[in-house]
Amino acid sequence: MRADTVDLKRIFGRDIRYRVPLFQRPYVWNRDDNWTALWEDIRRTAEHAELAAETGDAVFPHFLGAVVFDEIPYLSSNLEARQVIDGQQRLTTLQLFVCALRLVAQELKHDRSVRLLSKFLENDQDLYDSVKDPDHRFKVWPTNADRDEFRSVMRGDGGTGRLAGAVLYFQQGISSWVTEVSRPEERIDGLVQTLREHLRLVIIDLEEHDDAQVVFETLNSRGTPLEHADLVKNLLFREAEHGGADVHRLYDSYWAPFDQDEWRTDQTTGRITRSRLDVFLTHWLSMRTQREFTFPALFKEFERWQRTRKGAVEDIFAELSHYAGIYDELDSHTPHGVEGRFLYRMKVMQVSTPMPLLLCLYGLGDQLSVPRRRRAVRALDSYLVRRAVLNLSNKDYNHVFRELVTAASLQPERADEAIVKTLAGMQGHHRQWPSDEAFQSVLENDPIYARLYRHRVRILLEALEDALRSDLTEQLTVPDGEHFGAKLTIEHVMPQSWQDHWPISDDSTEGWAVRDELVHTLGNLTLATGKLNPALGNMGWDDKRNWLSEHSLLRLTHGTLLTPPPGAAKEHWGQGWDEQLIRQRGHYLAGIARRVWPSAAELLAEDGISG
Repeated sequence: MRADTVDLKRIFGRDIRYRVPLFQRPYVWNRDDNWTALWEDIRRTAEHAELAAETGDAVFPHFLGAVVFDEIPYLSSNLEARQVIDGQQRLTTLQLFVCALRLVAQELKHDRSVRLLSKFLENDQDLYDSVKDPDHRFKVWPTNADRDEFRSVMRGDGGTGRLAGAVLYFQQGISSWVTEVSRPEERIDGLVQTLREHLRLVIIDLEEHDDAQVVFETLNSRGTPLEHADLVKNLLFREAEHGGADVHRLYDSYWAPFDQDEWRTDQTTGRITRSRLDVFLTHWLSMRTQREFTFPALFKEFERWQRTRKGAVEDIFAELSHYAGIYDELDSHTPHGVEGRFLYRMKVMQVSTPMPLLLCLYGLGDQLSVPRRRRAVRALDSYLVRRAVLNLSNKDYNHVFRELVTAASLQPERADEAIVKTLAGMQGHHRQWPSDEAFQSVLENDPIYARLYRHRVRILLEALEDALRSDLTEQLTVPDGEHFGAKLTIEHVMPQSWQDHWPISDDSTEGWAVRDELVHTLGNLTLATGKLNPALGNMGWDDKRNWLSEHSLLRLTHGTLLTPPPGAAKEHWGQGWDEQLIRQRGHYLAGIARRVWPSAAELLAEDGISG
C-alpha cells in the first residue's frame, strides 16, 4: 500500500468519485462523540490561521486522521473512482461540513466562497451523463442505506435523519462563529482557506496484492469502533462480489433492514453494551455452531464457521433474514399466552441464554407442531423459574442451553420431548431442575421477599394472579404483562413493622423471630397498586382488610386472602391474620405455582400433544 499526507484541496478539489461500498455500515457519527470534536478542531485551526495572518507566523496543519482507498474501474463516465475501504464516516462528515459552510456563505451572499465550496462537493457536469447518472454529481457517494437522505441534503432539500442533523449542527455552529466578528465575510474566507490548505488526511491507497478485507477488519473510524455486524457484512458481500453475485439484489432482498435504526440501537446485556444486531448475531451463531464463544470473538467465530461450511453465500443471507424475522417476533411478542408470558419473564429476569434455543425451536417451522413447541417453552419456563425461586446459580446456563439446542436439533419433530428429558437428566447444583418437593418447600417456608430479587418475587405473584383467573373473570381494568409489573407492587399483608398493630400469641424471643421471617413468605404477600401500597402502610388488619376489599380487584387478594382458599379452614377466616392463616395460604399458593411450572414427569404425561 502507498501512504501520503494531503490537504483537502487534493482530495476534494479534483473531479473524482469516492464510492462507499454497500457492504459497509451506514452513517453513525453523532454530535456528542464526533461532530463537536471535528468542529472544534476545524475552528481552532481557522483561529490559529487568523492569528498567524496578523503575526506572520507559520500555520501548522491539523491532521484529521486516515482514509483507505482501493482503485476501481468506473467505465460509465470519465470520472476517476476510488472505493472507500476505511474512513467513510470521516469523508461523509467533511462533505456535510462543506455543505453547511456553503449554506452559510449563501446566506451571507459570499459568492466566491460558494463557488469554491461547490467545487469541493460537485463534479464537472461535462465529465458524466447527468441524465443517465445524475448522482455522479457528488464526489462522495455513501452506502445504500444513506443515499436517499444524502442526495436530499446535498441538493438543499433537507431531511430528518442523522445526515440532515449533521448539516444543521454545523450550519448553526459556523453561523454563530462567523457572525461574532464585525466582518463575517473575512471569517468565511479564512474558514474556506483553512479547509483547502490547513486540514490534512493521511491517504492510504491499496495496491494490487493488498487484501482489502484484512485492512477493513484492522482499522476503525474515529471514536466509533466497528461492530461485529459491520465485519460480517463486509465479509459476506466481498465473498458475494468475488463470486460474481448481484450484490445490490442481495442487499435489497436480505440485508437492507439491518442498516435501519431498529437493528443498530444499543442494548445492554450484563455489563456489555452492543447493538441489537450484534446481540441477534450472537444468539443466531450460538444456535448455528453449538459452540461456546465470548462476544469479543463473535466475528472470528463467524469467519471460522463461514469458511468451513458448504453452499452459496446467498444461503447465509437468506438464513440471517429468516431468523431475524423470528427474533423480531420473539423480541416484540405480546406478554400473553404460554410463550408471551415466558418471554416477558425472561426480560424481567434479564436472562438471554435461552434465545439460541428459542431461535432453533421457532426455526423448525412445520417440523415441530405448535403444541409441542409450547410444551418445550413451558419446560424452559419451569426450569428457569424454579431455579430462580430456589436462588440457584445461572452461571452454567450457556452450557445447559447449548446442550438443549443439540438435543432439539437431533429430534426436530419431537424437540419438546428431547428438551424435557435432557433437562430432567441435568445433575448438580448448577444444572438440576428442582423437584416438586424442593419447589413447594421453598415457596411455603422460605422468606422469599428477603432472599430473592424483587423482580423474581413479583413475577411469581403475577403468575399466580394469572393462574387464579378464568375466562369468566373480568379483564377490563387489570394490568398485565409489562404494564402489570409496572403498575403493581409487592404488598406485605402483615407488615414488616408489625409490632404496633398486630398482636402476637407467642410473645417470646423465638415467637418474634418466627414472625419476622414468616412475614416475608409467599403466604403473606400479595400485589397492590403503587398508590394503594403506601396508603396501607402498617395499619392493623381490620383497616387493611377493608381497604383491600374496597380497592383491590385481584383474585390473589379476594380469592386467597379476604376469603379462604380451597382446602383452608373456613371458620373465622378473615377475622384476623396470623401465622396459621399465612401458612395455609402459602400452602395453597405453592400448589398453584407447581401447576404453573410443572415437573418433567407432569409435562411428559400431558395428553393432547401430537404432531
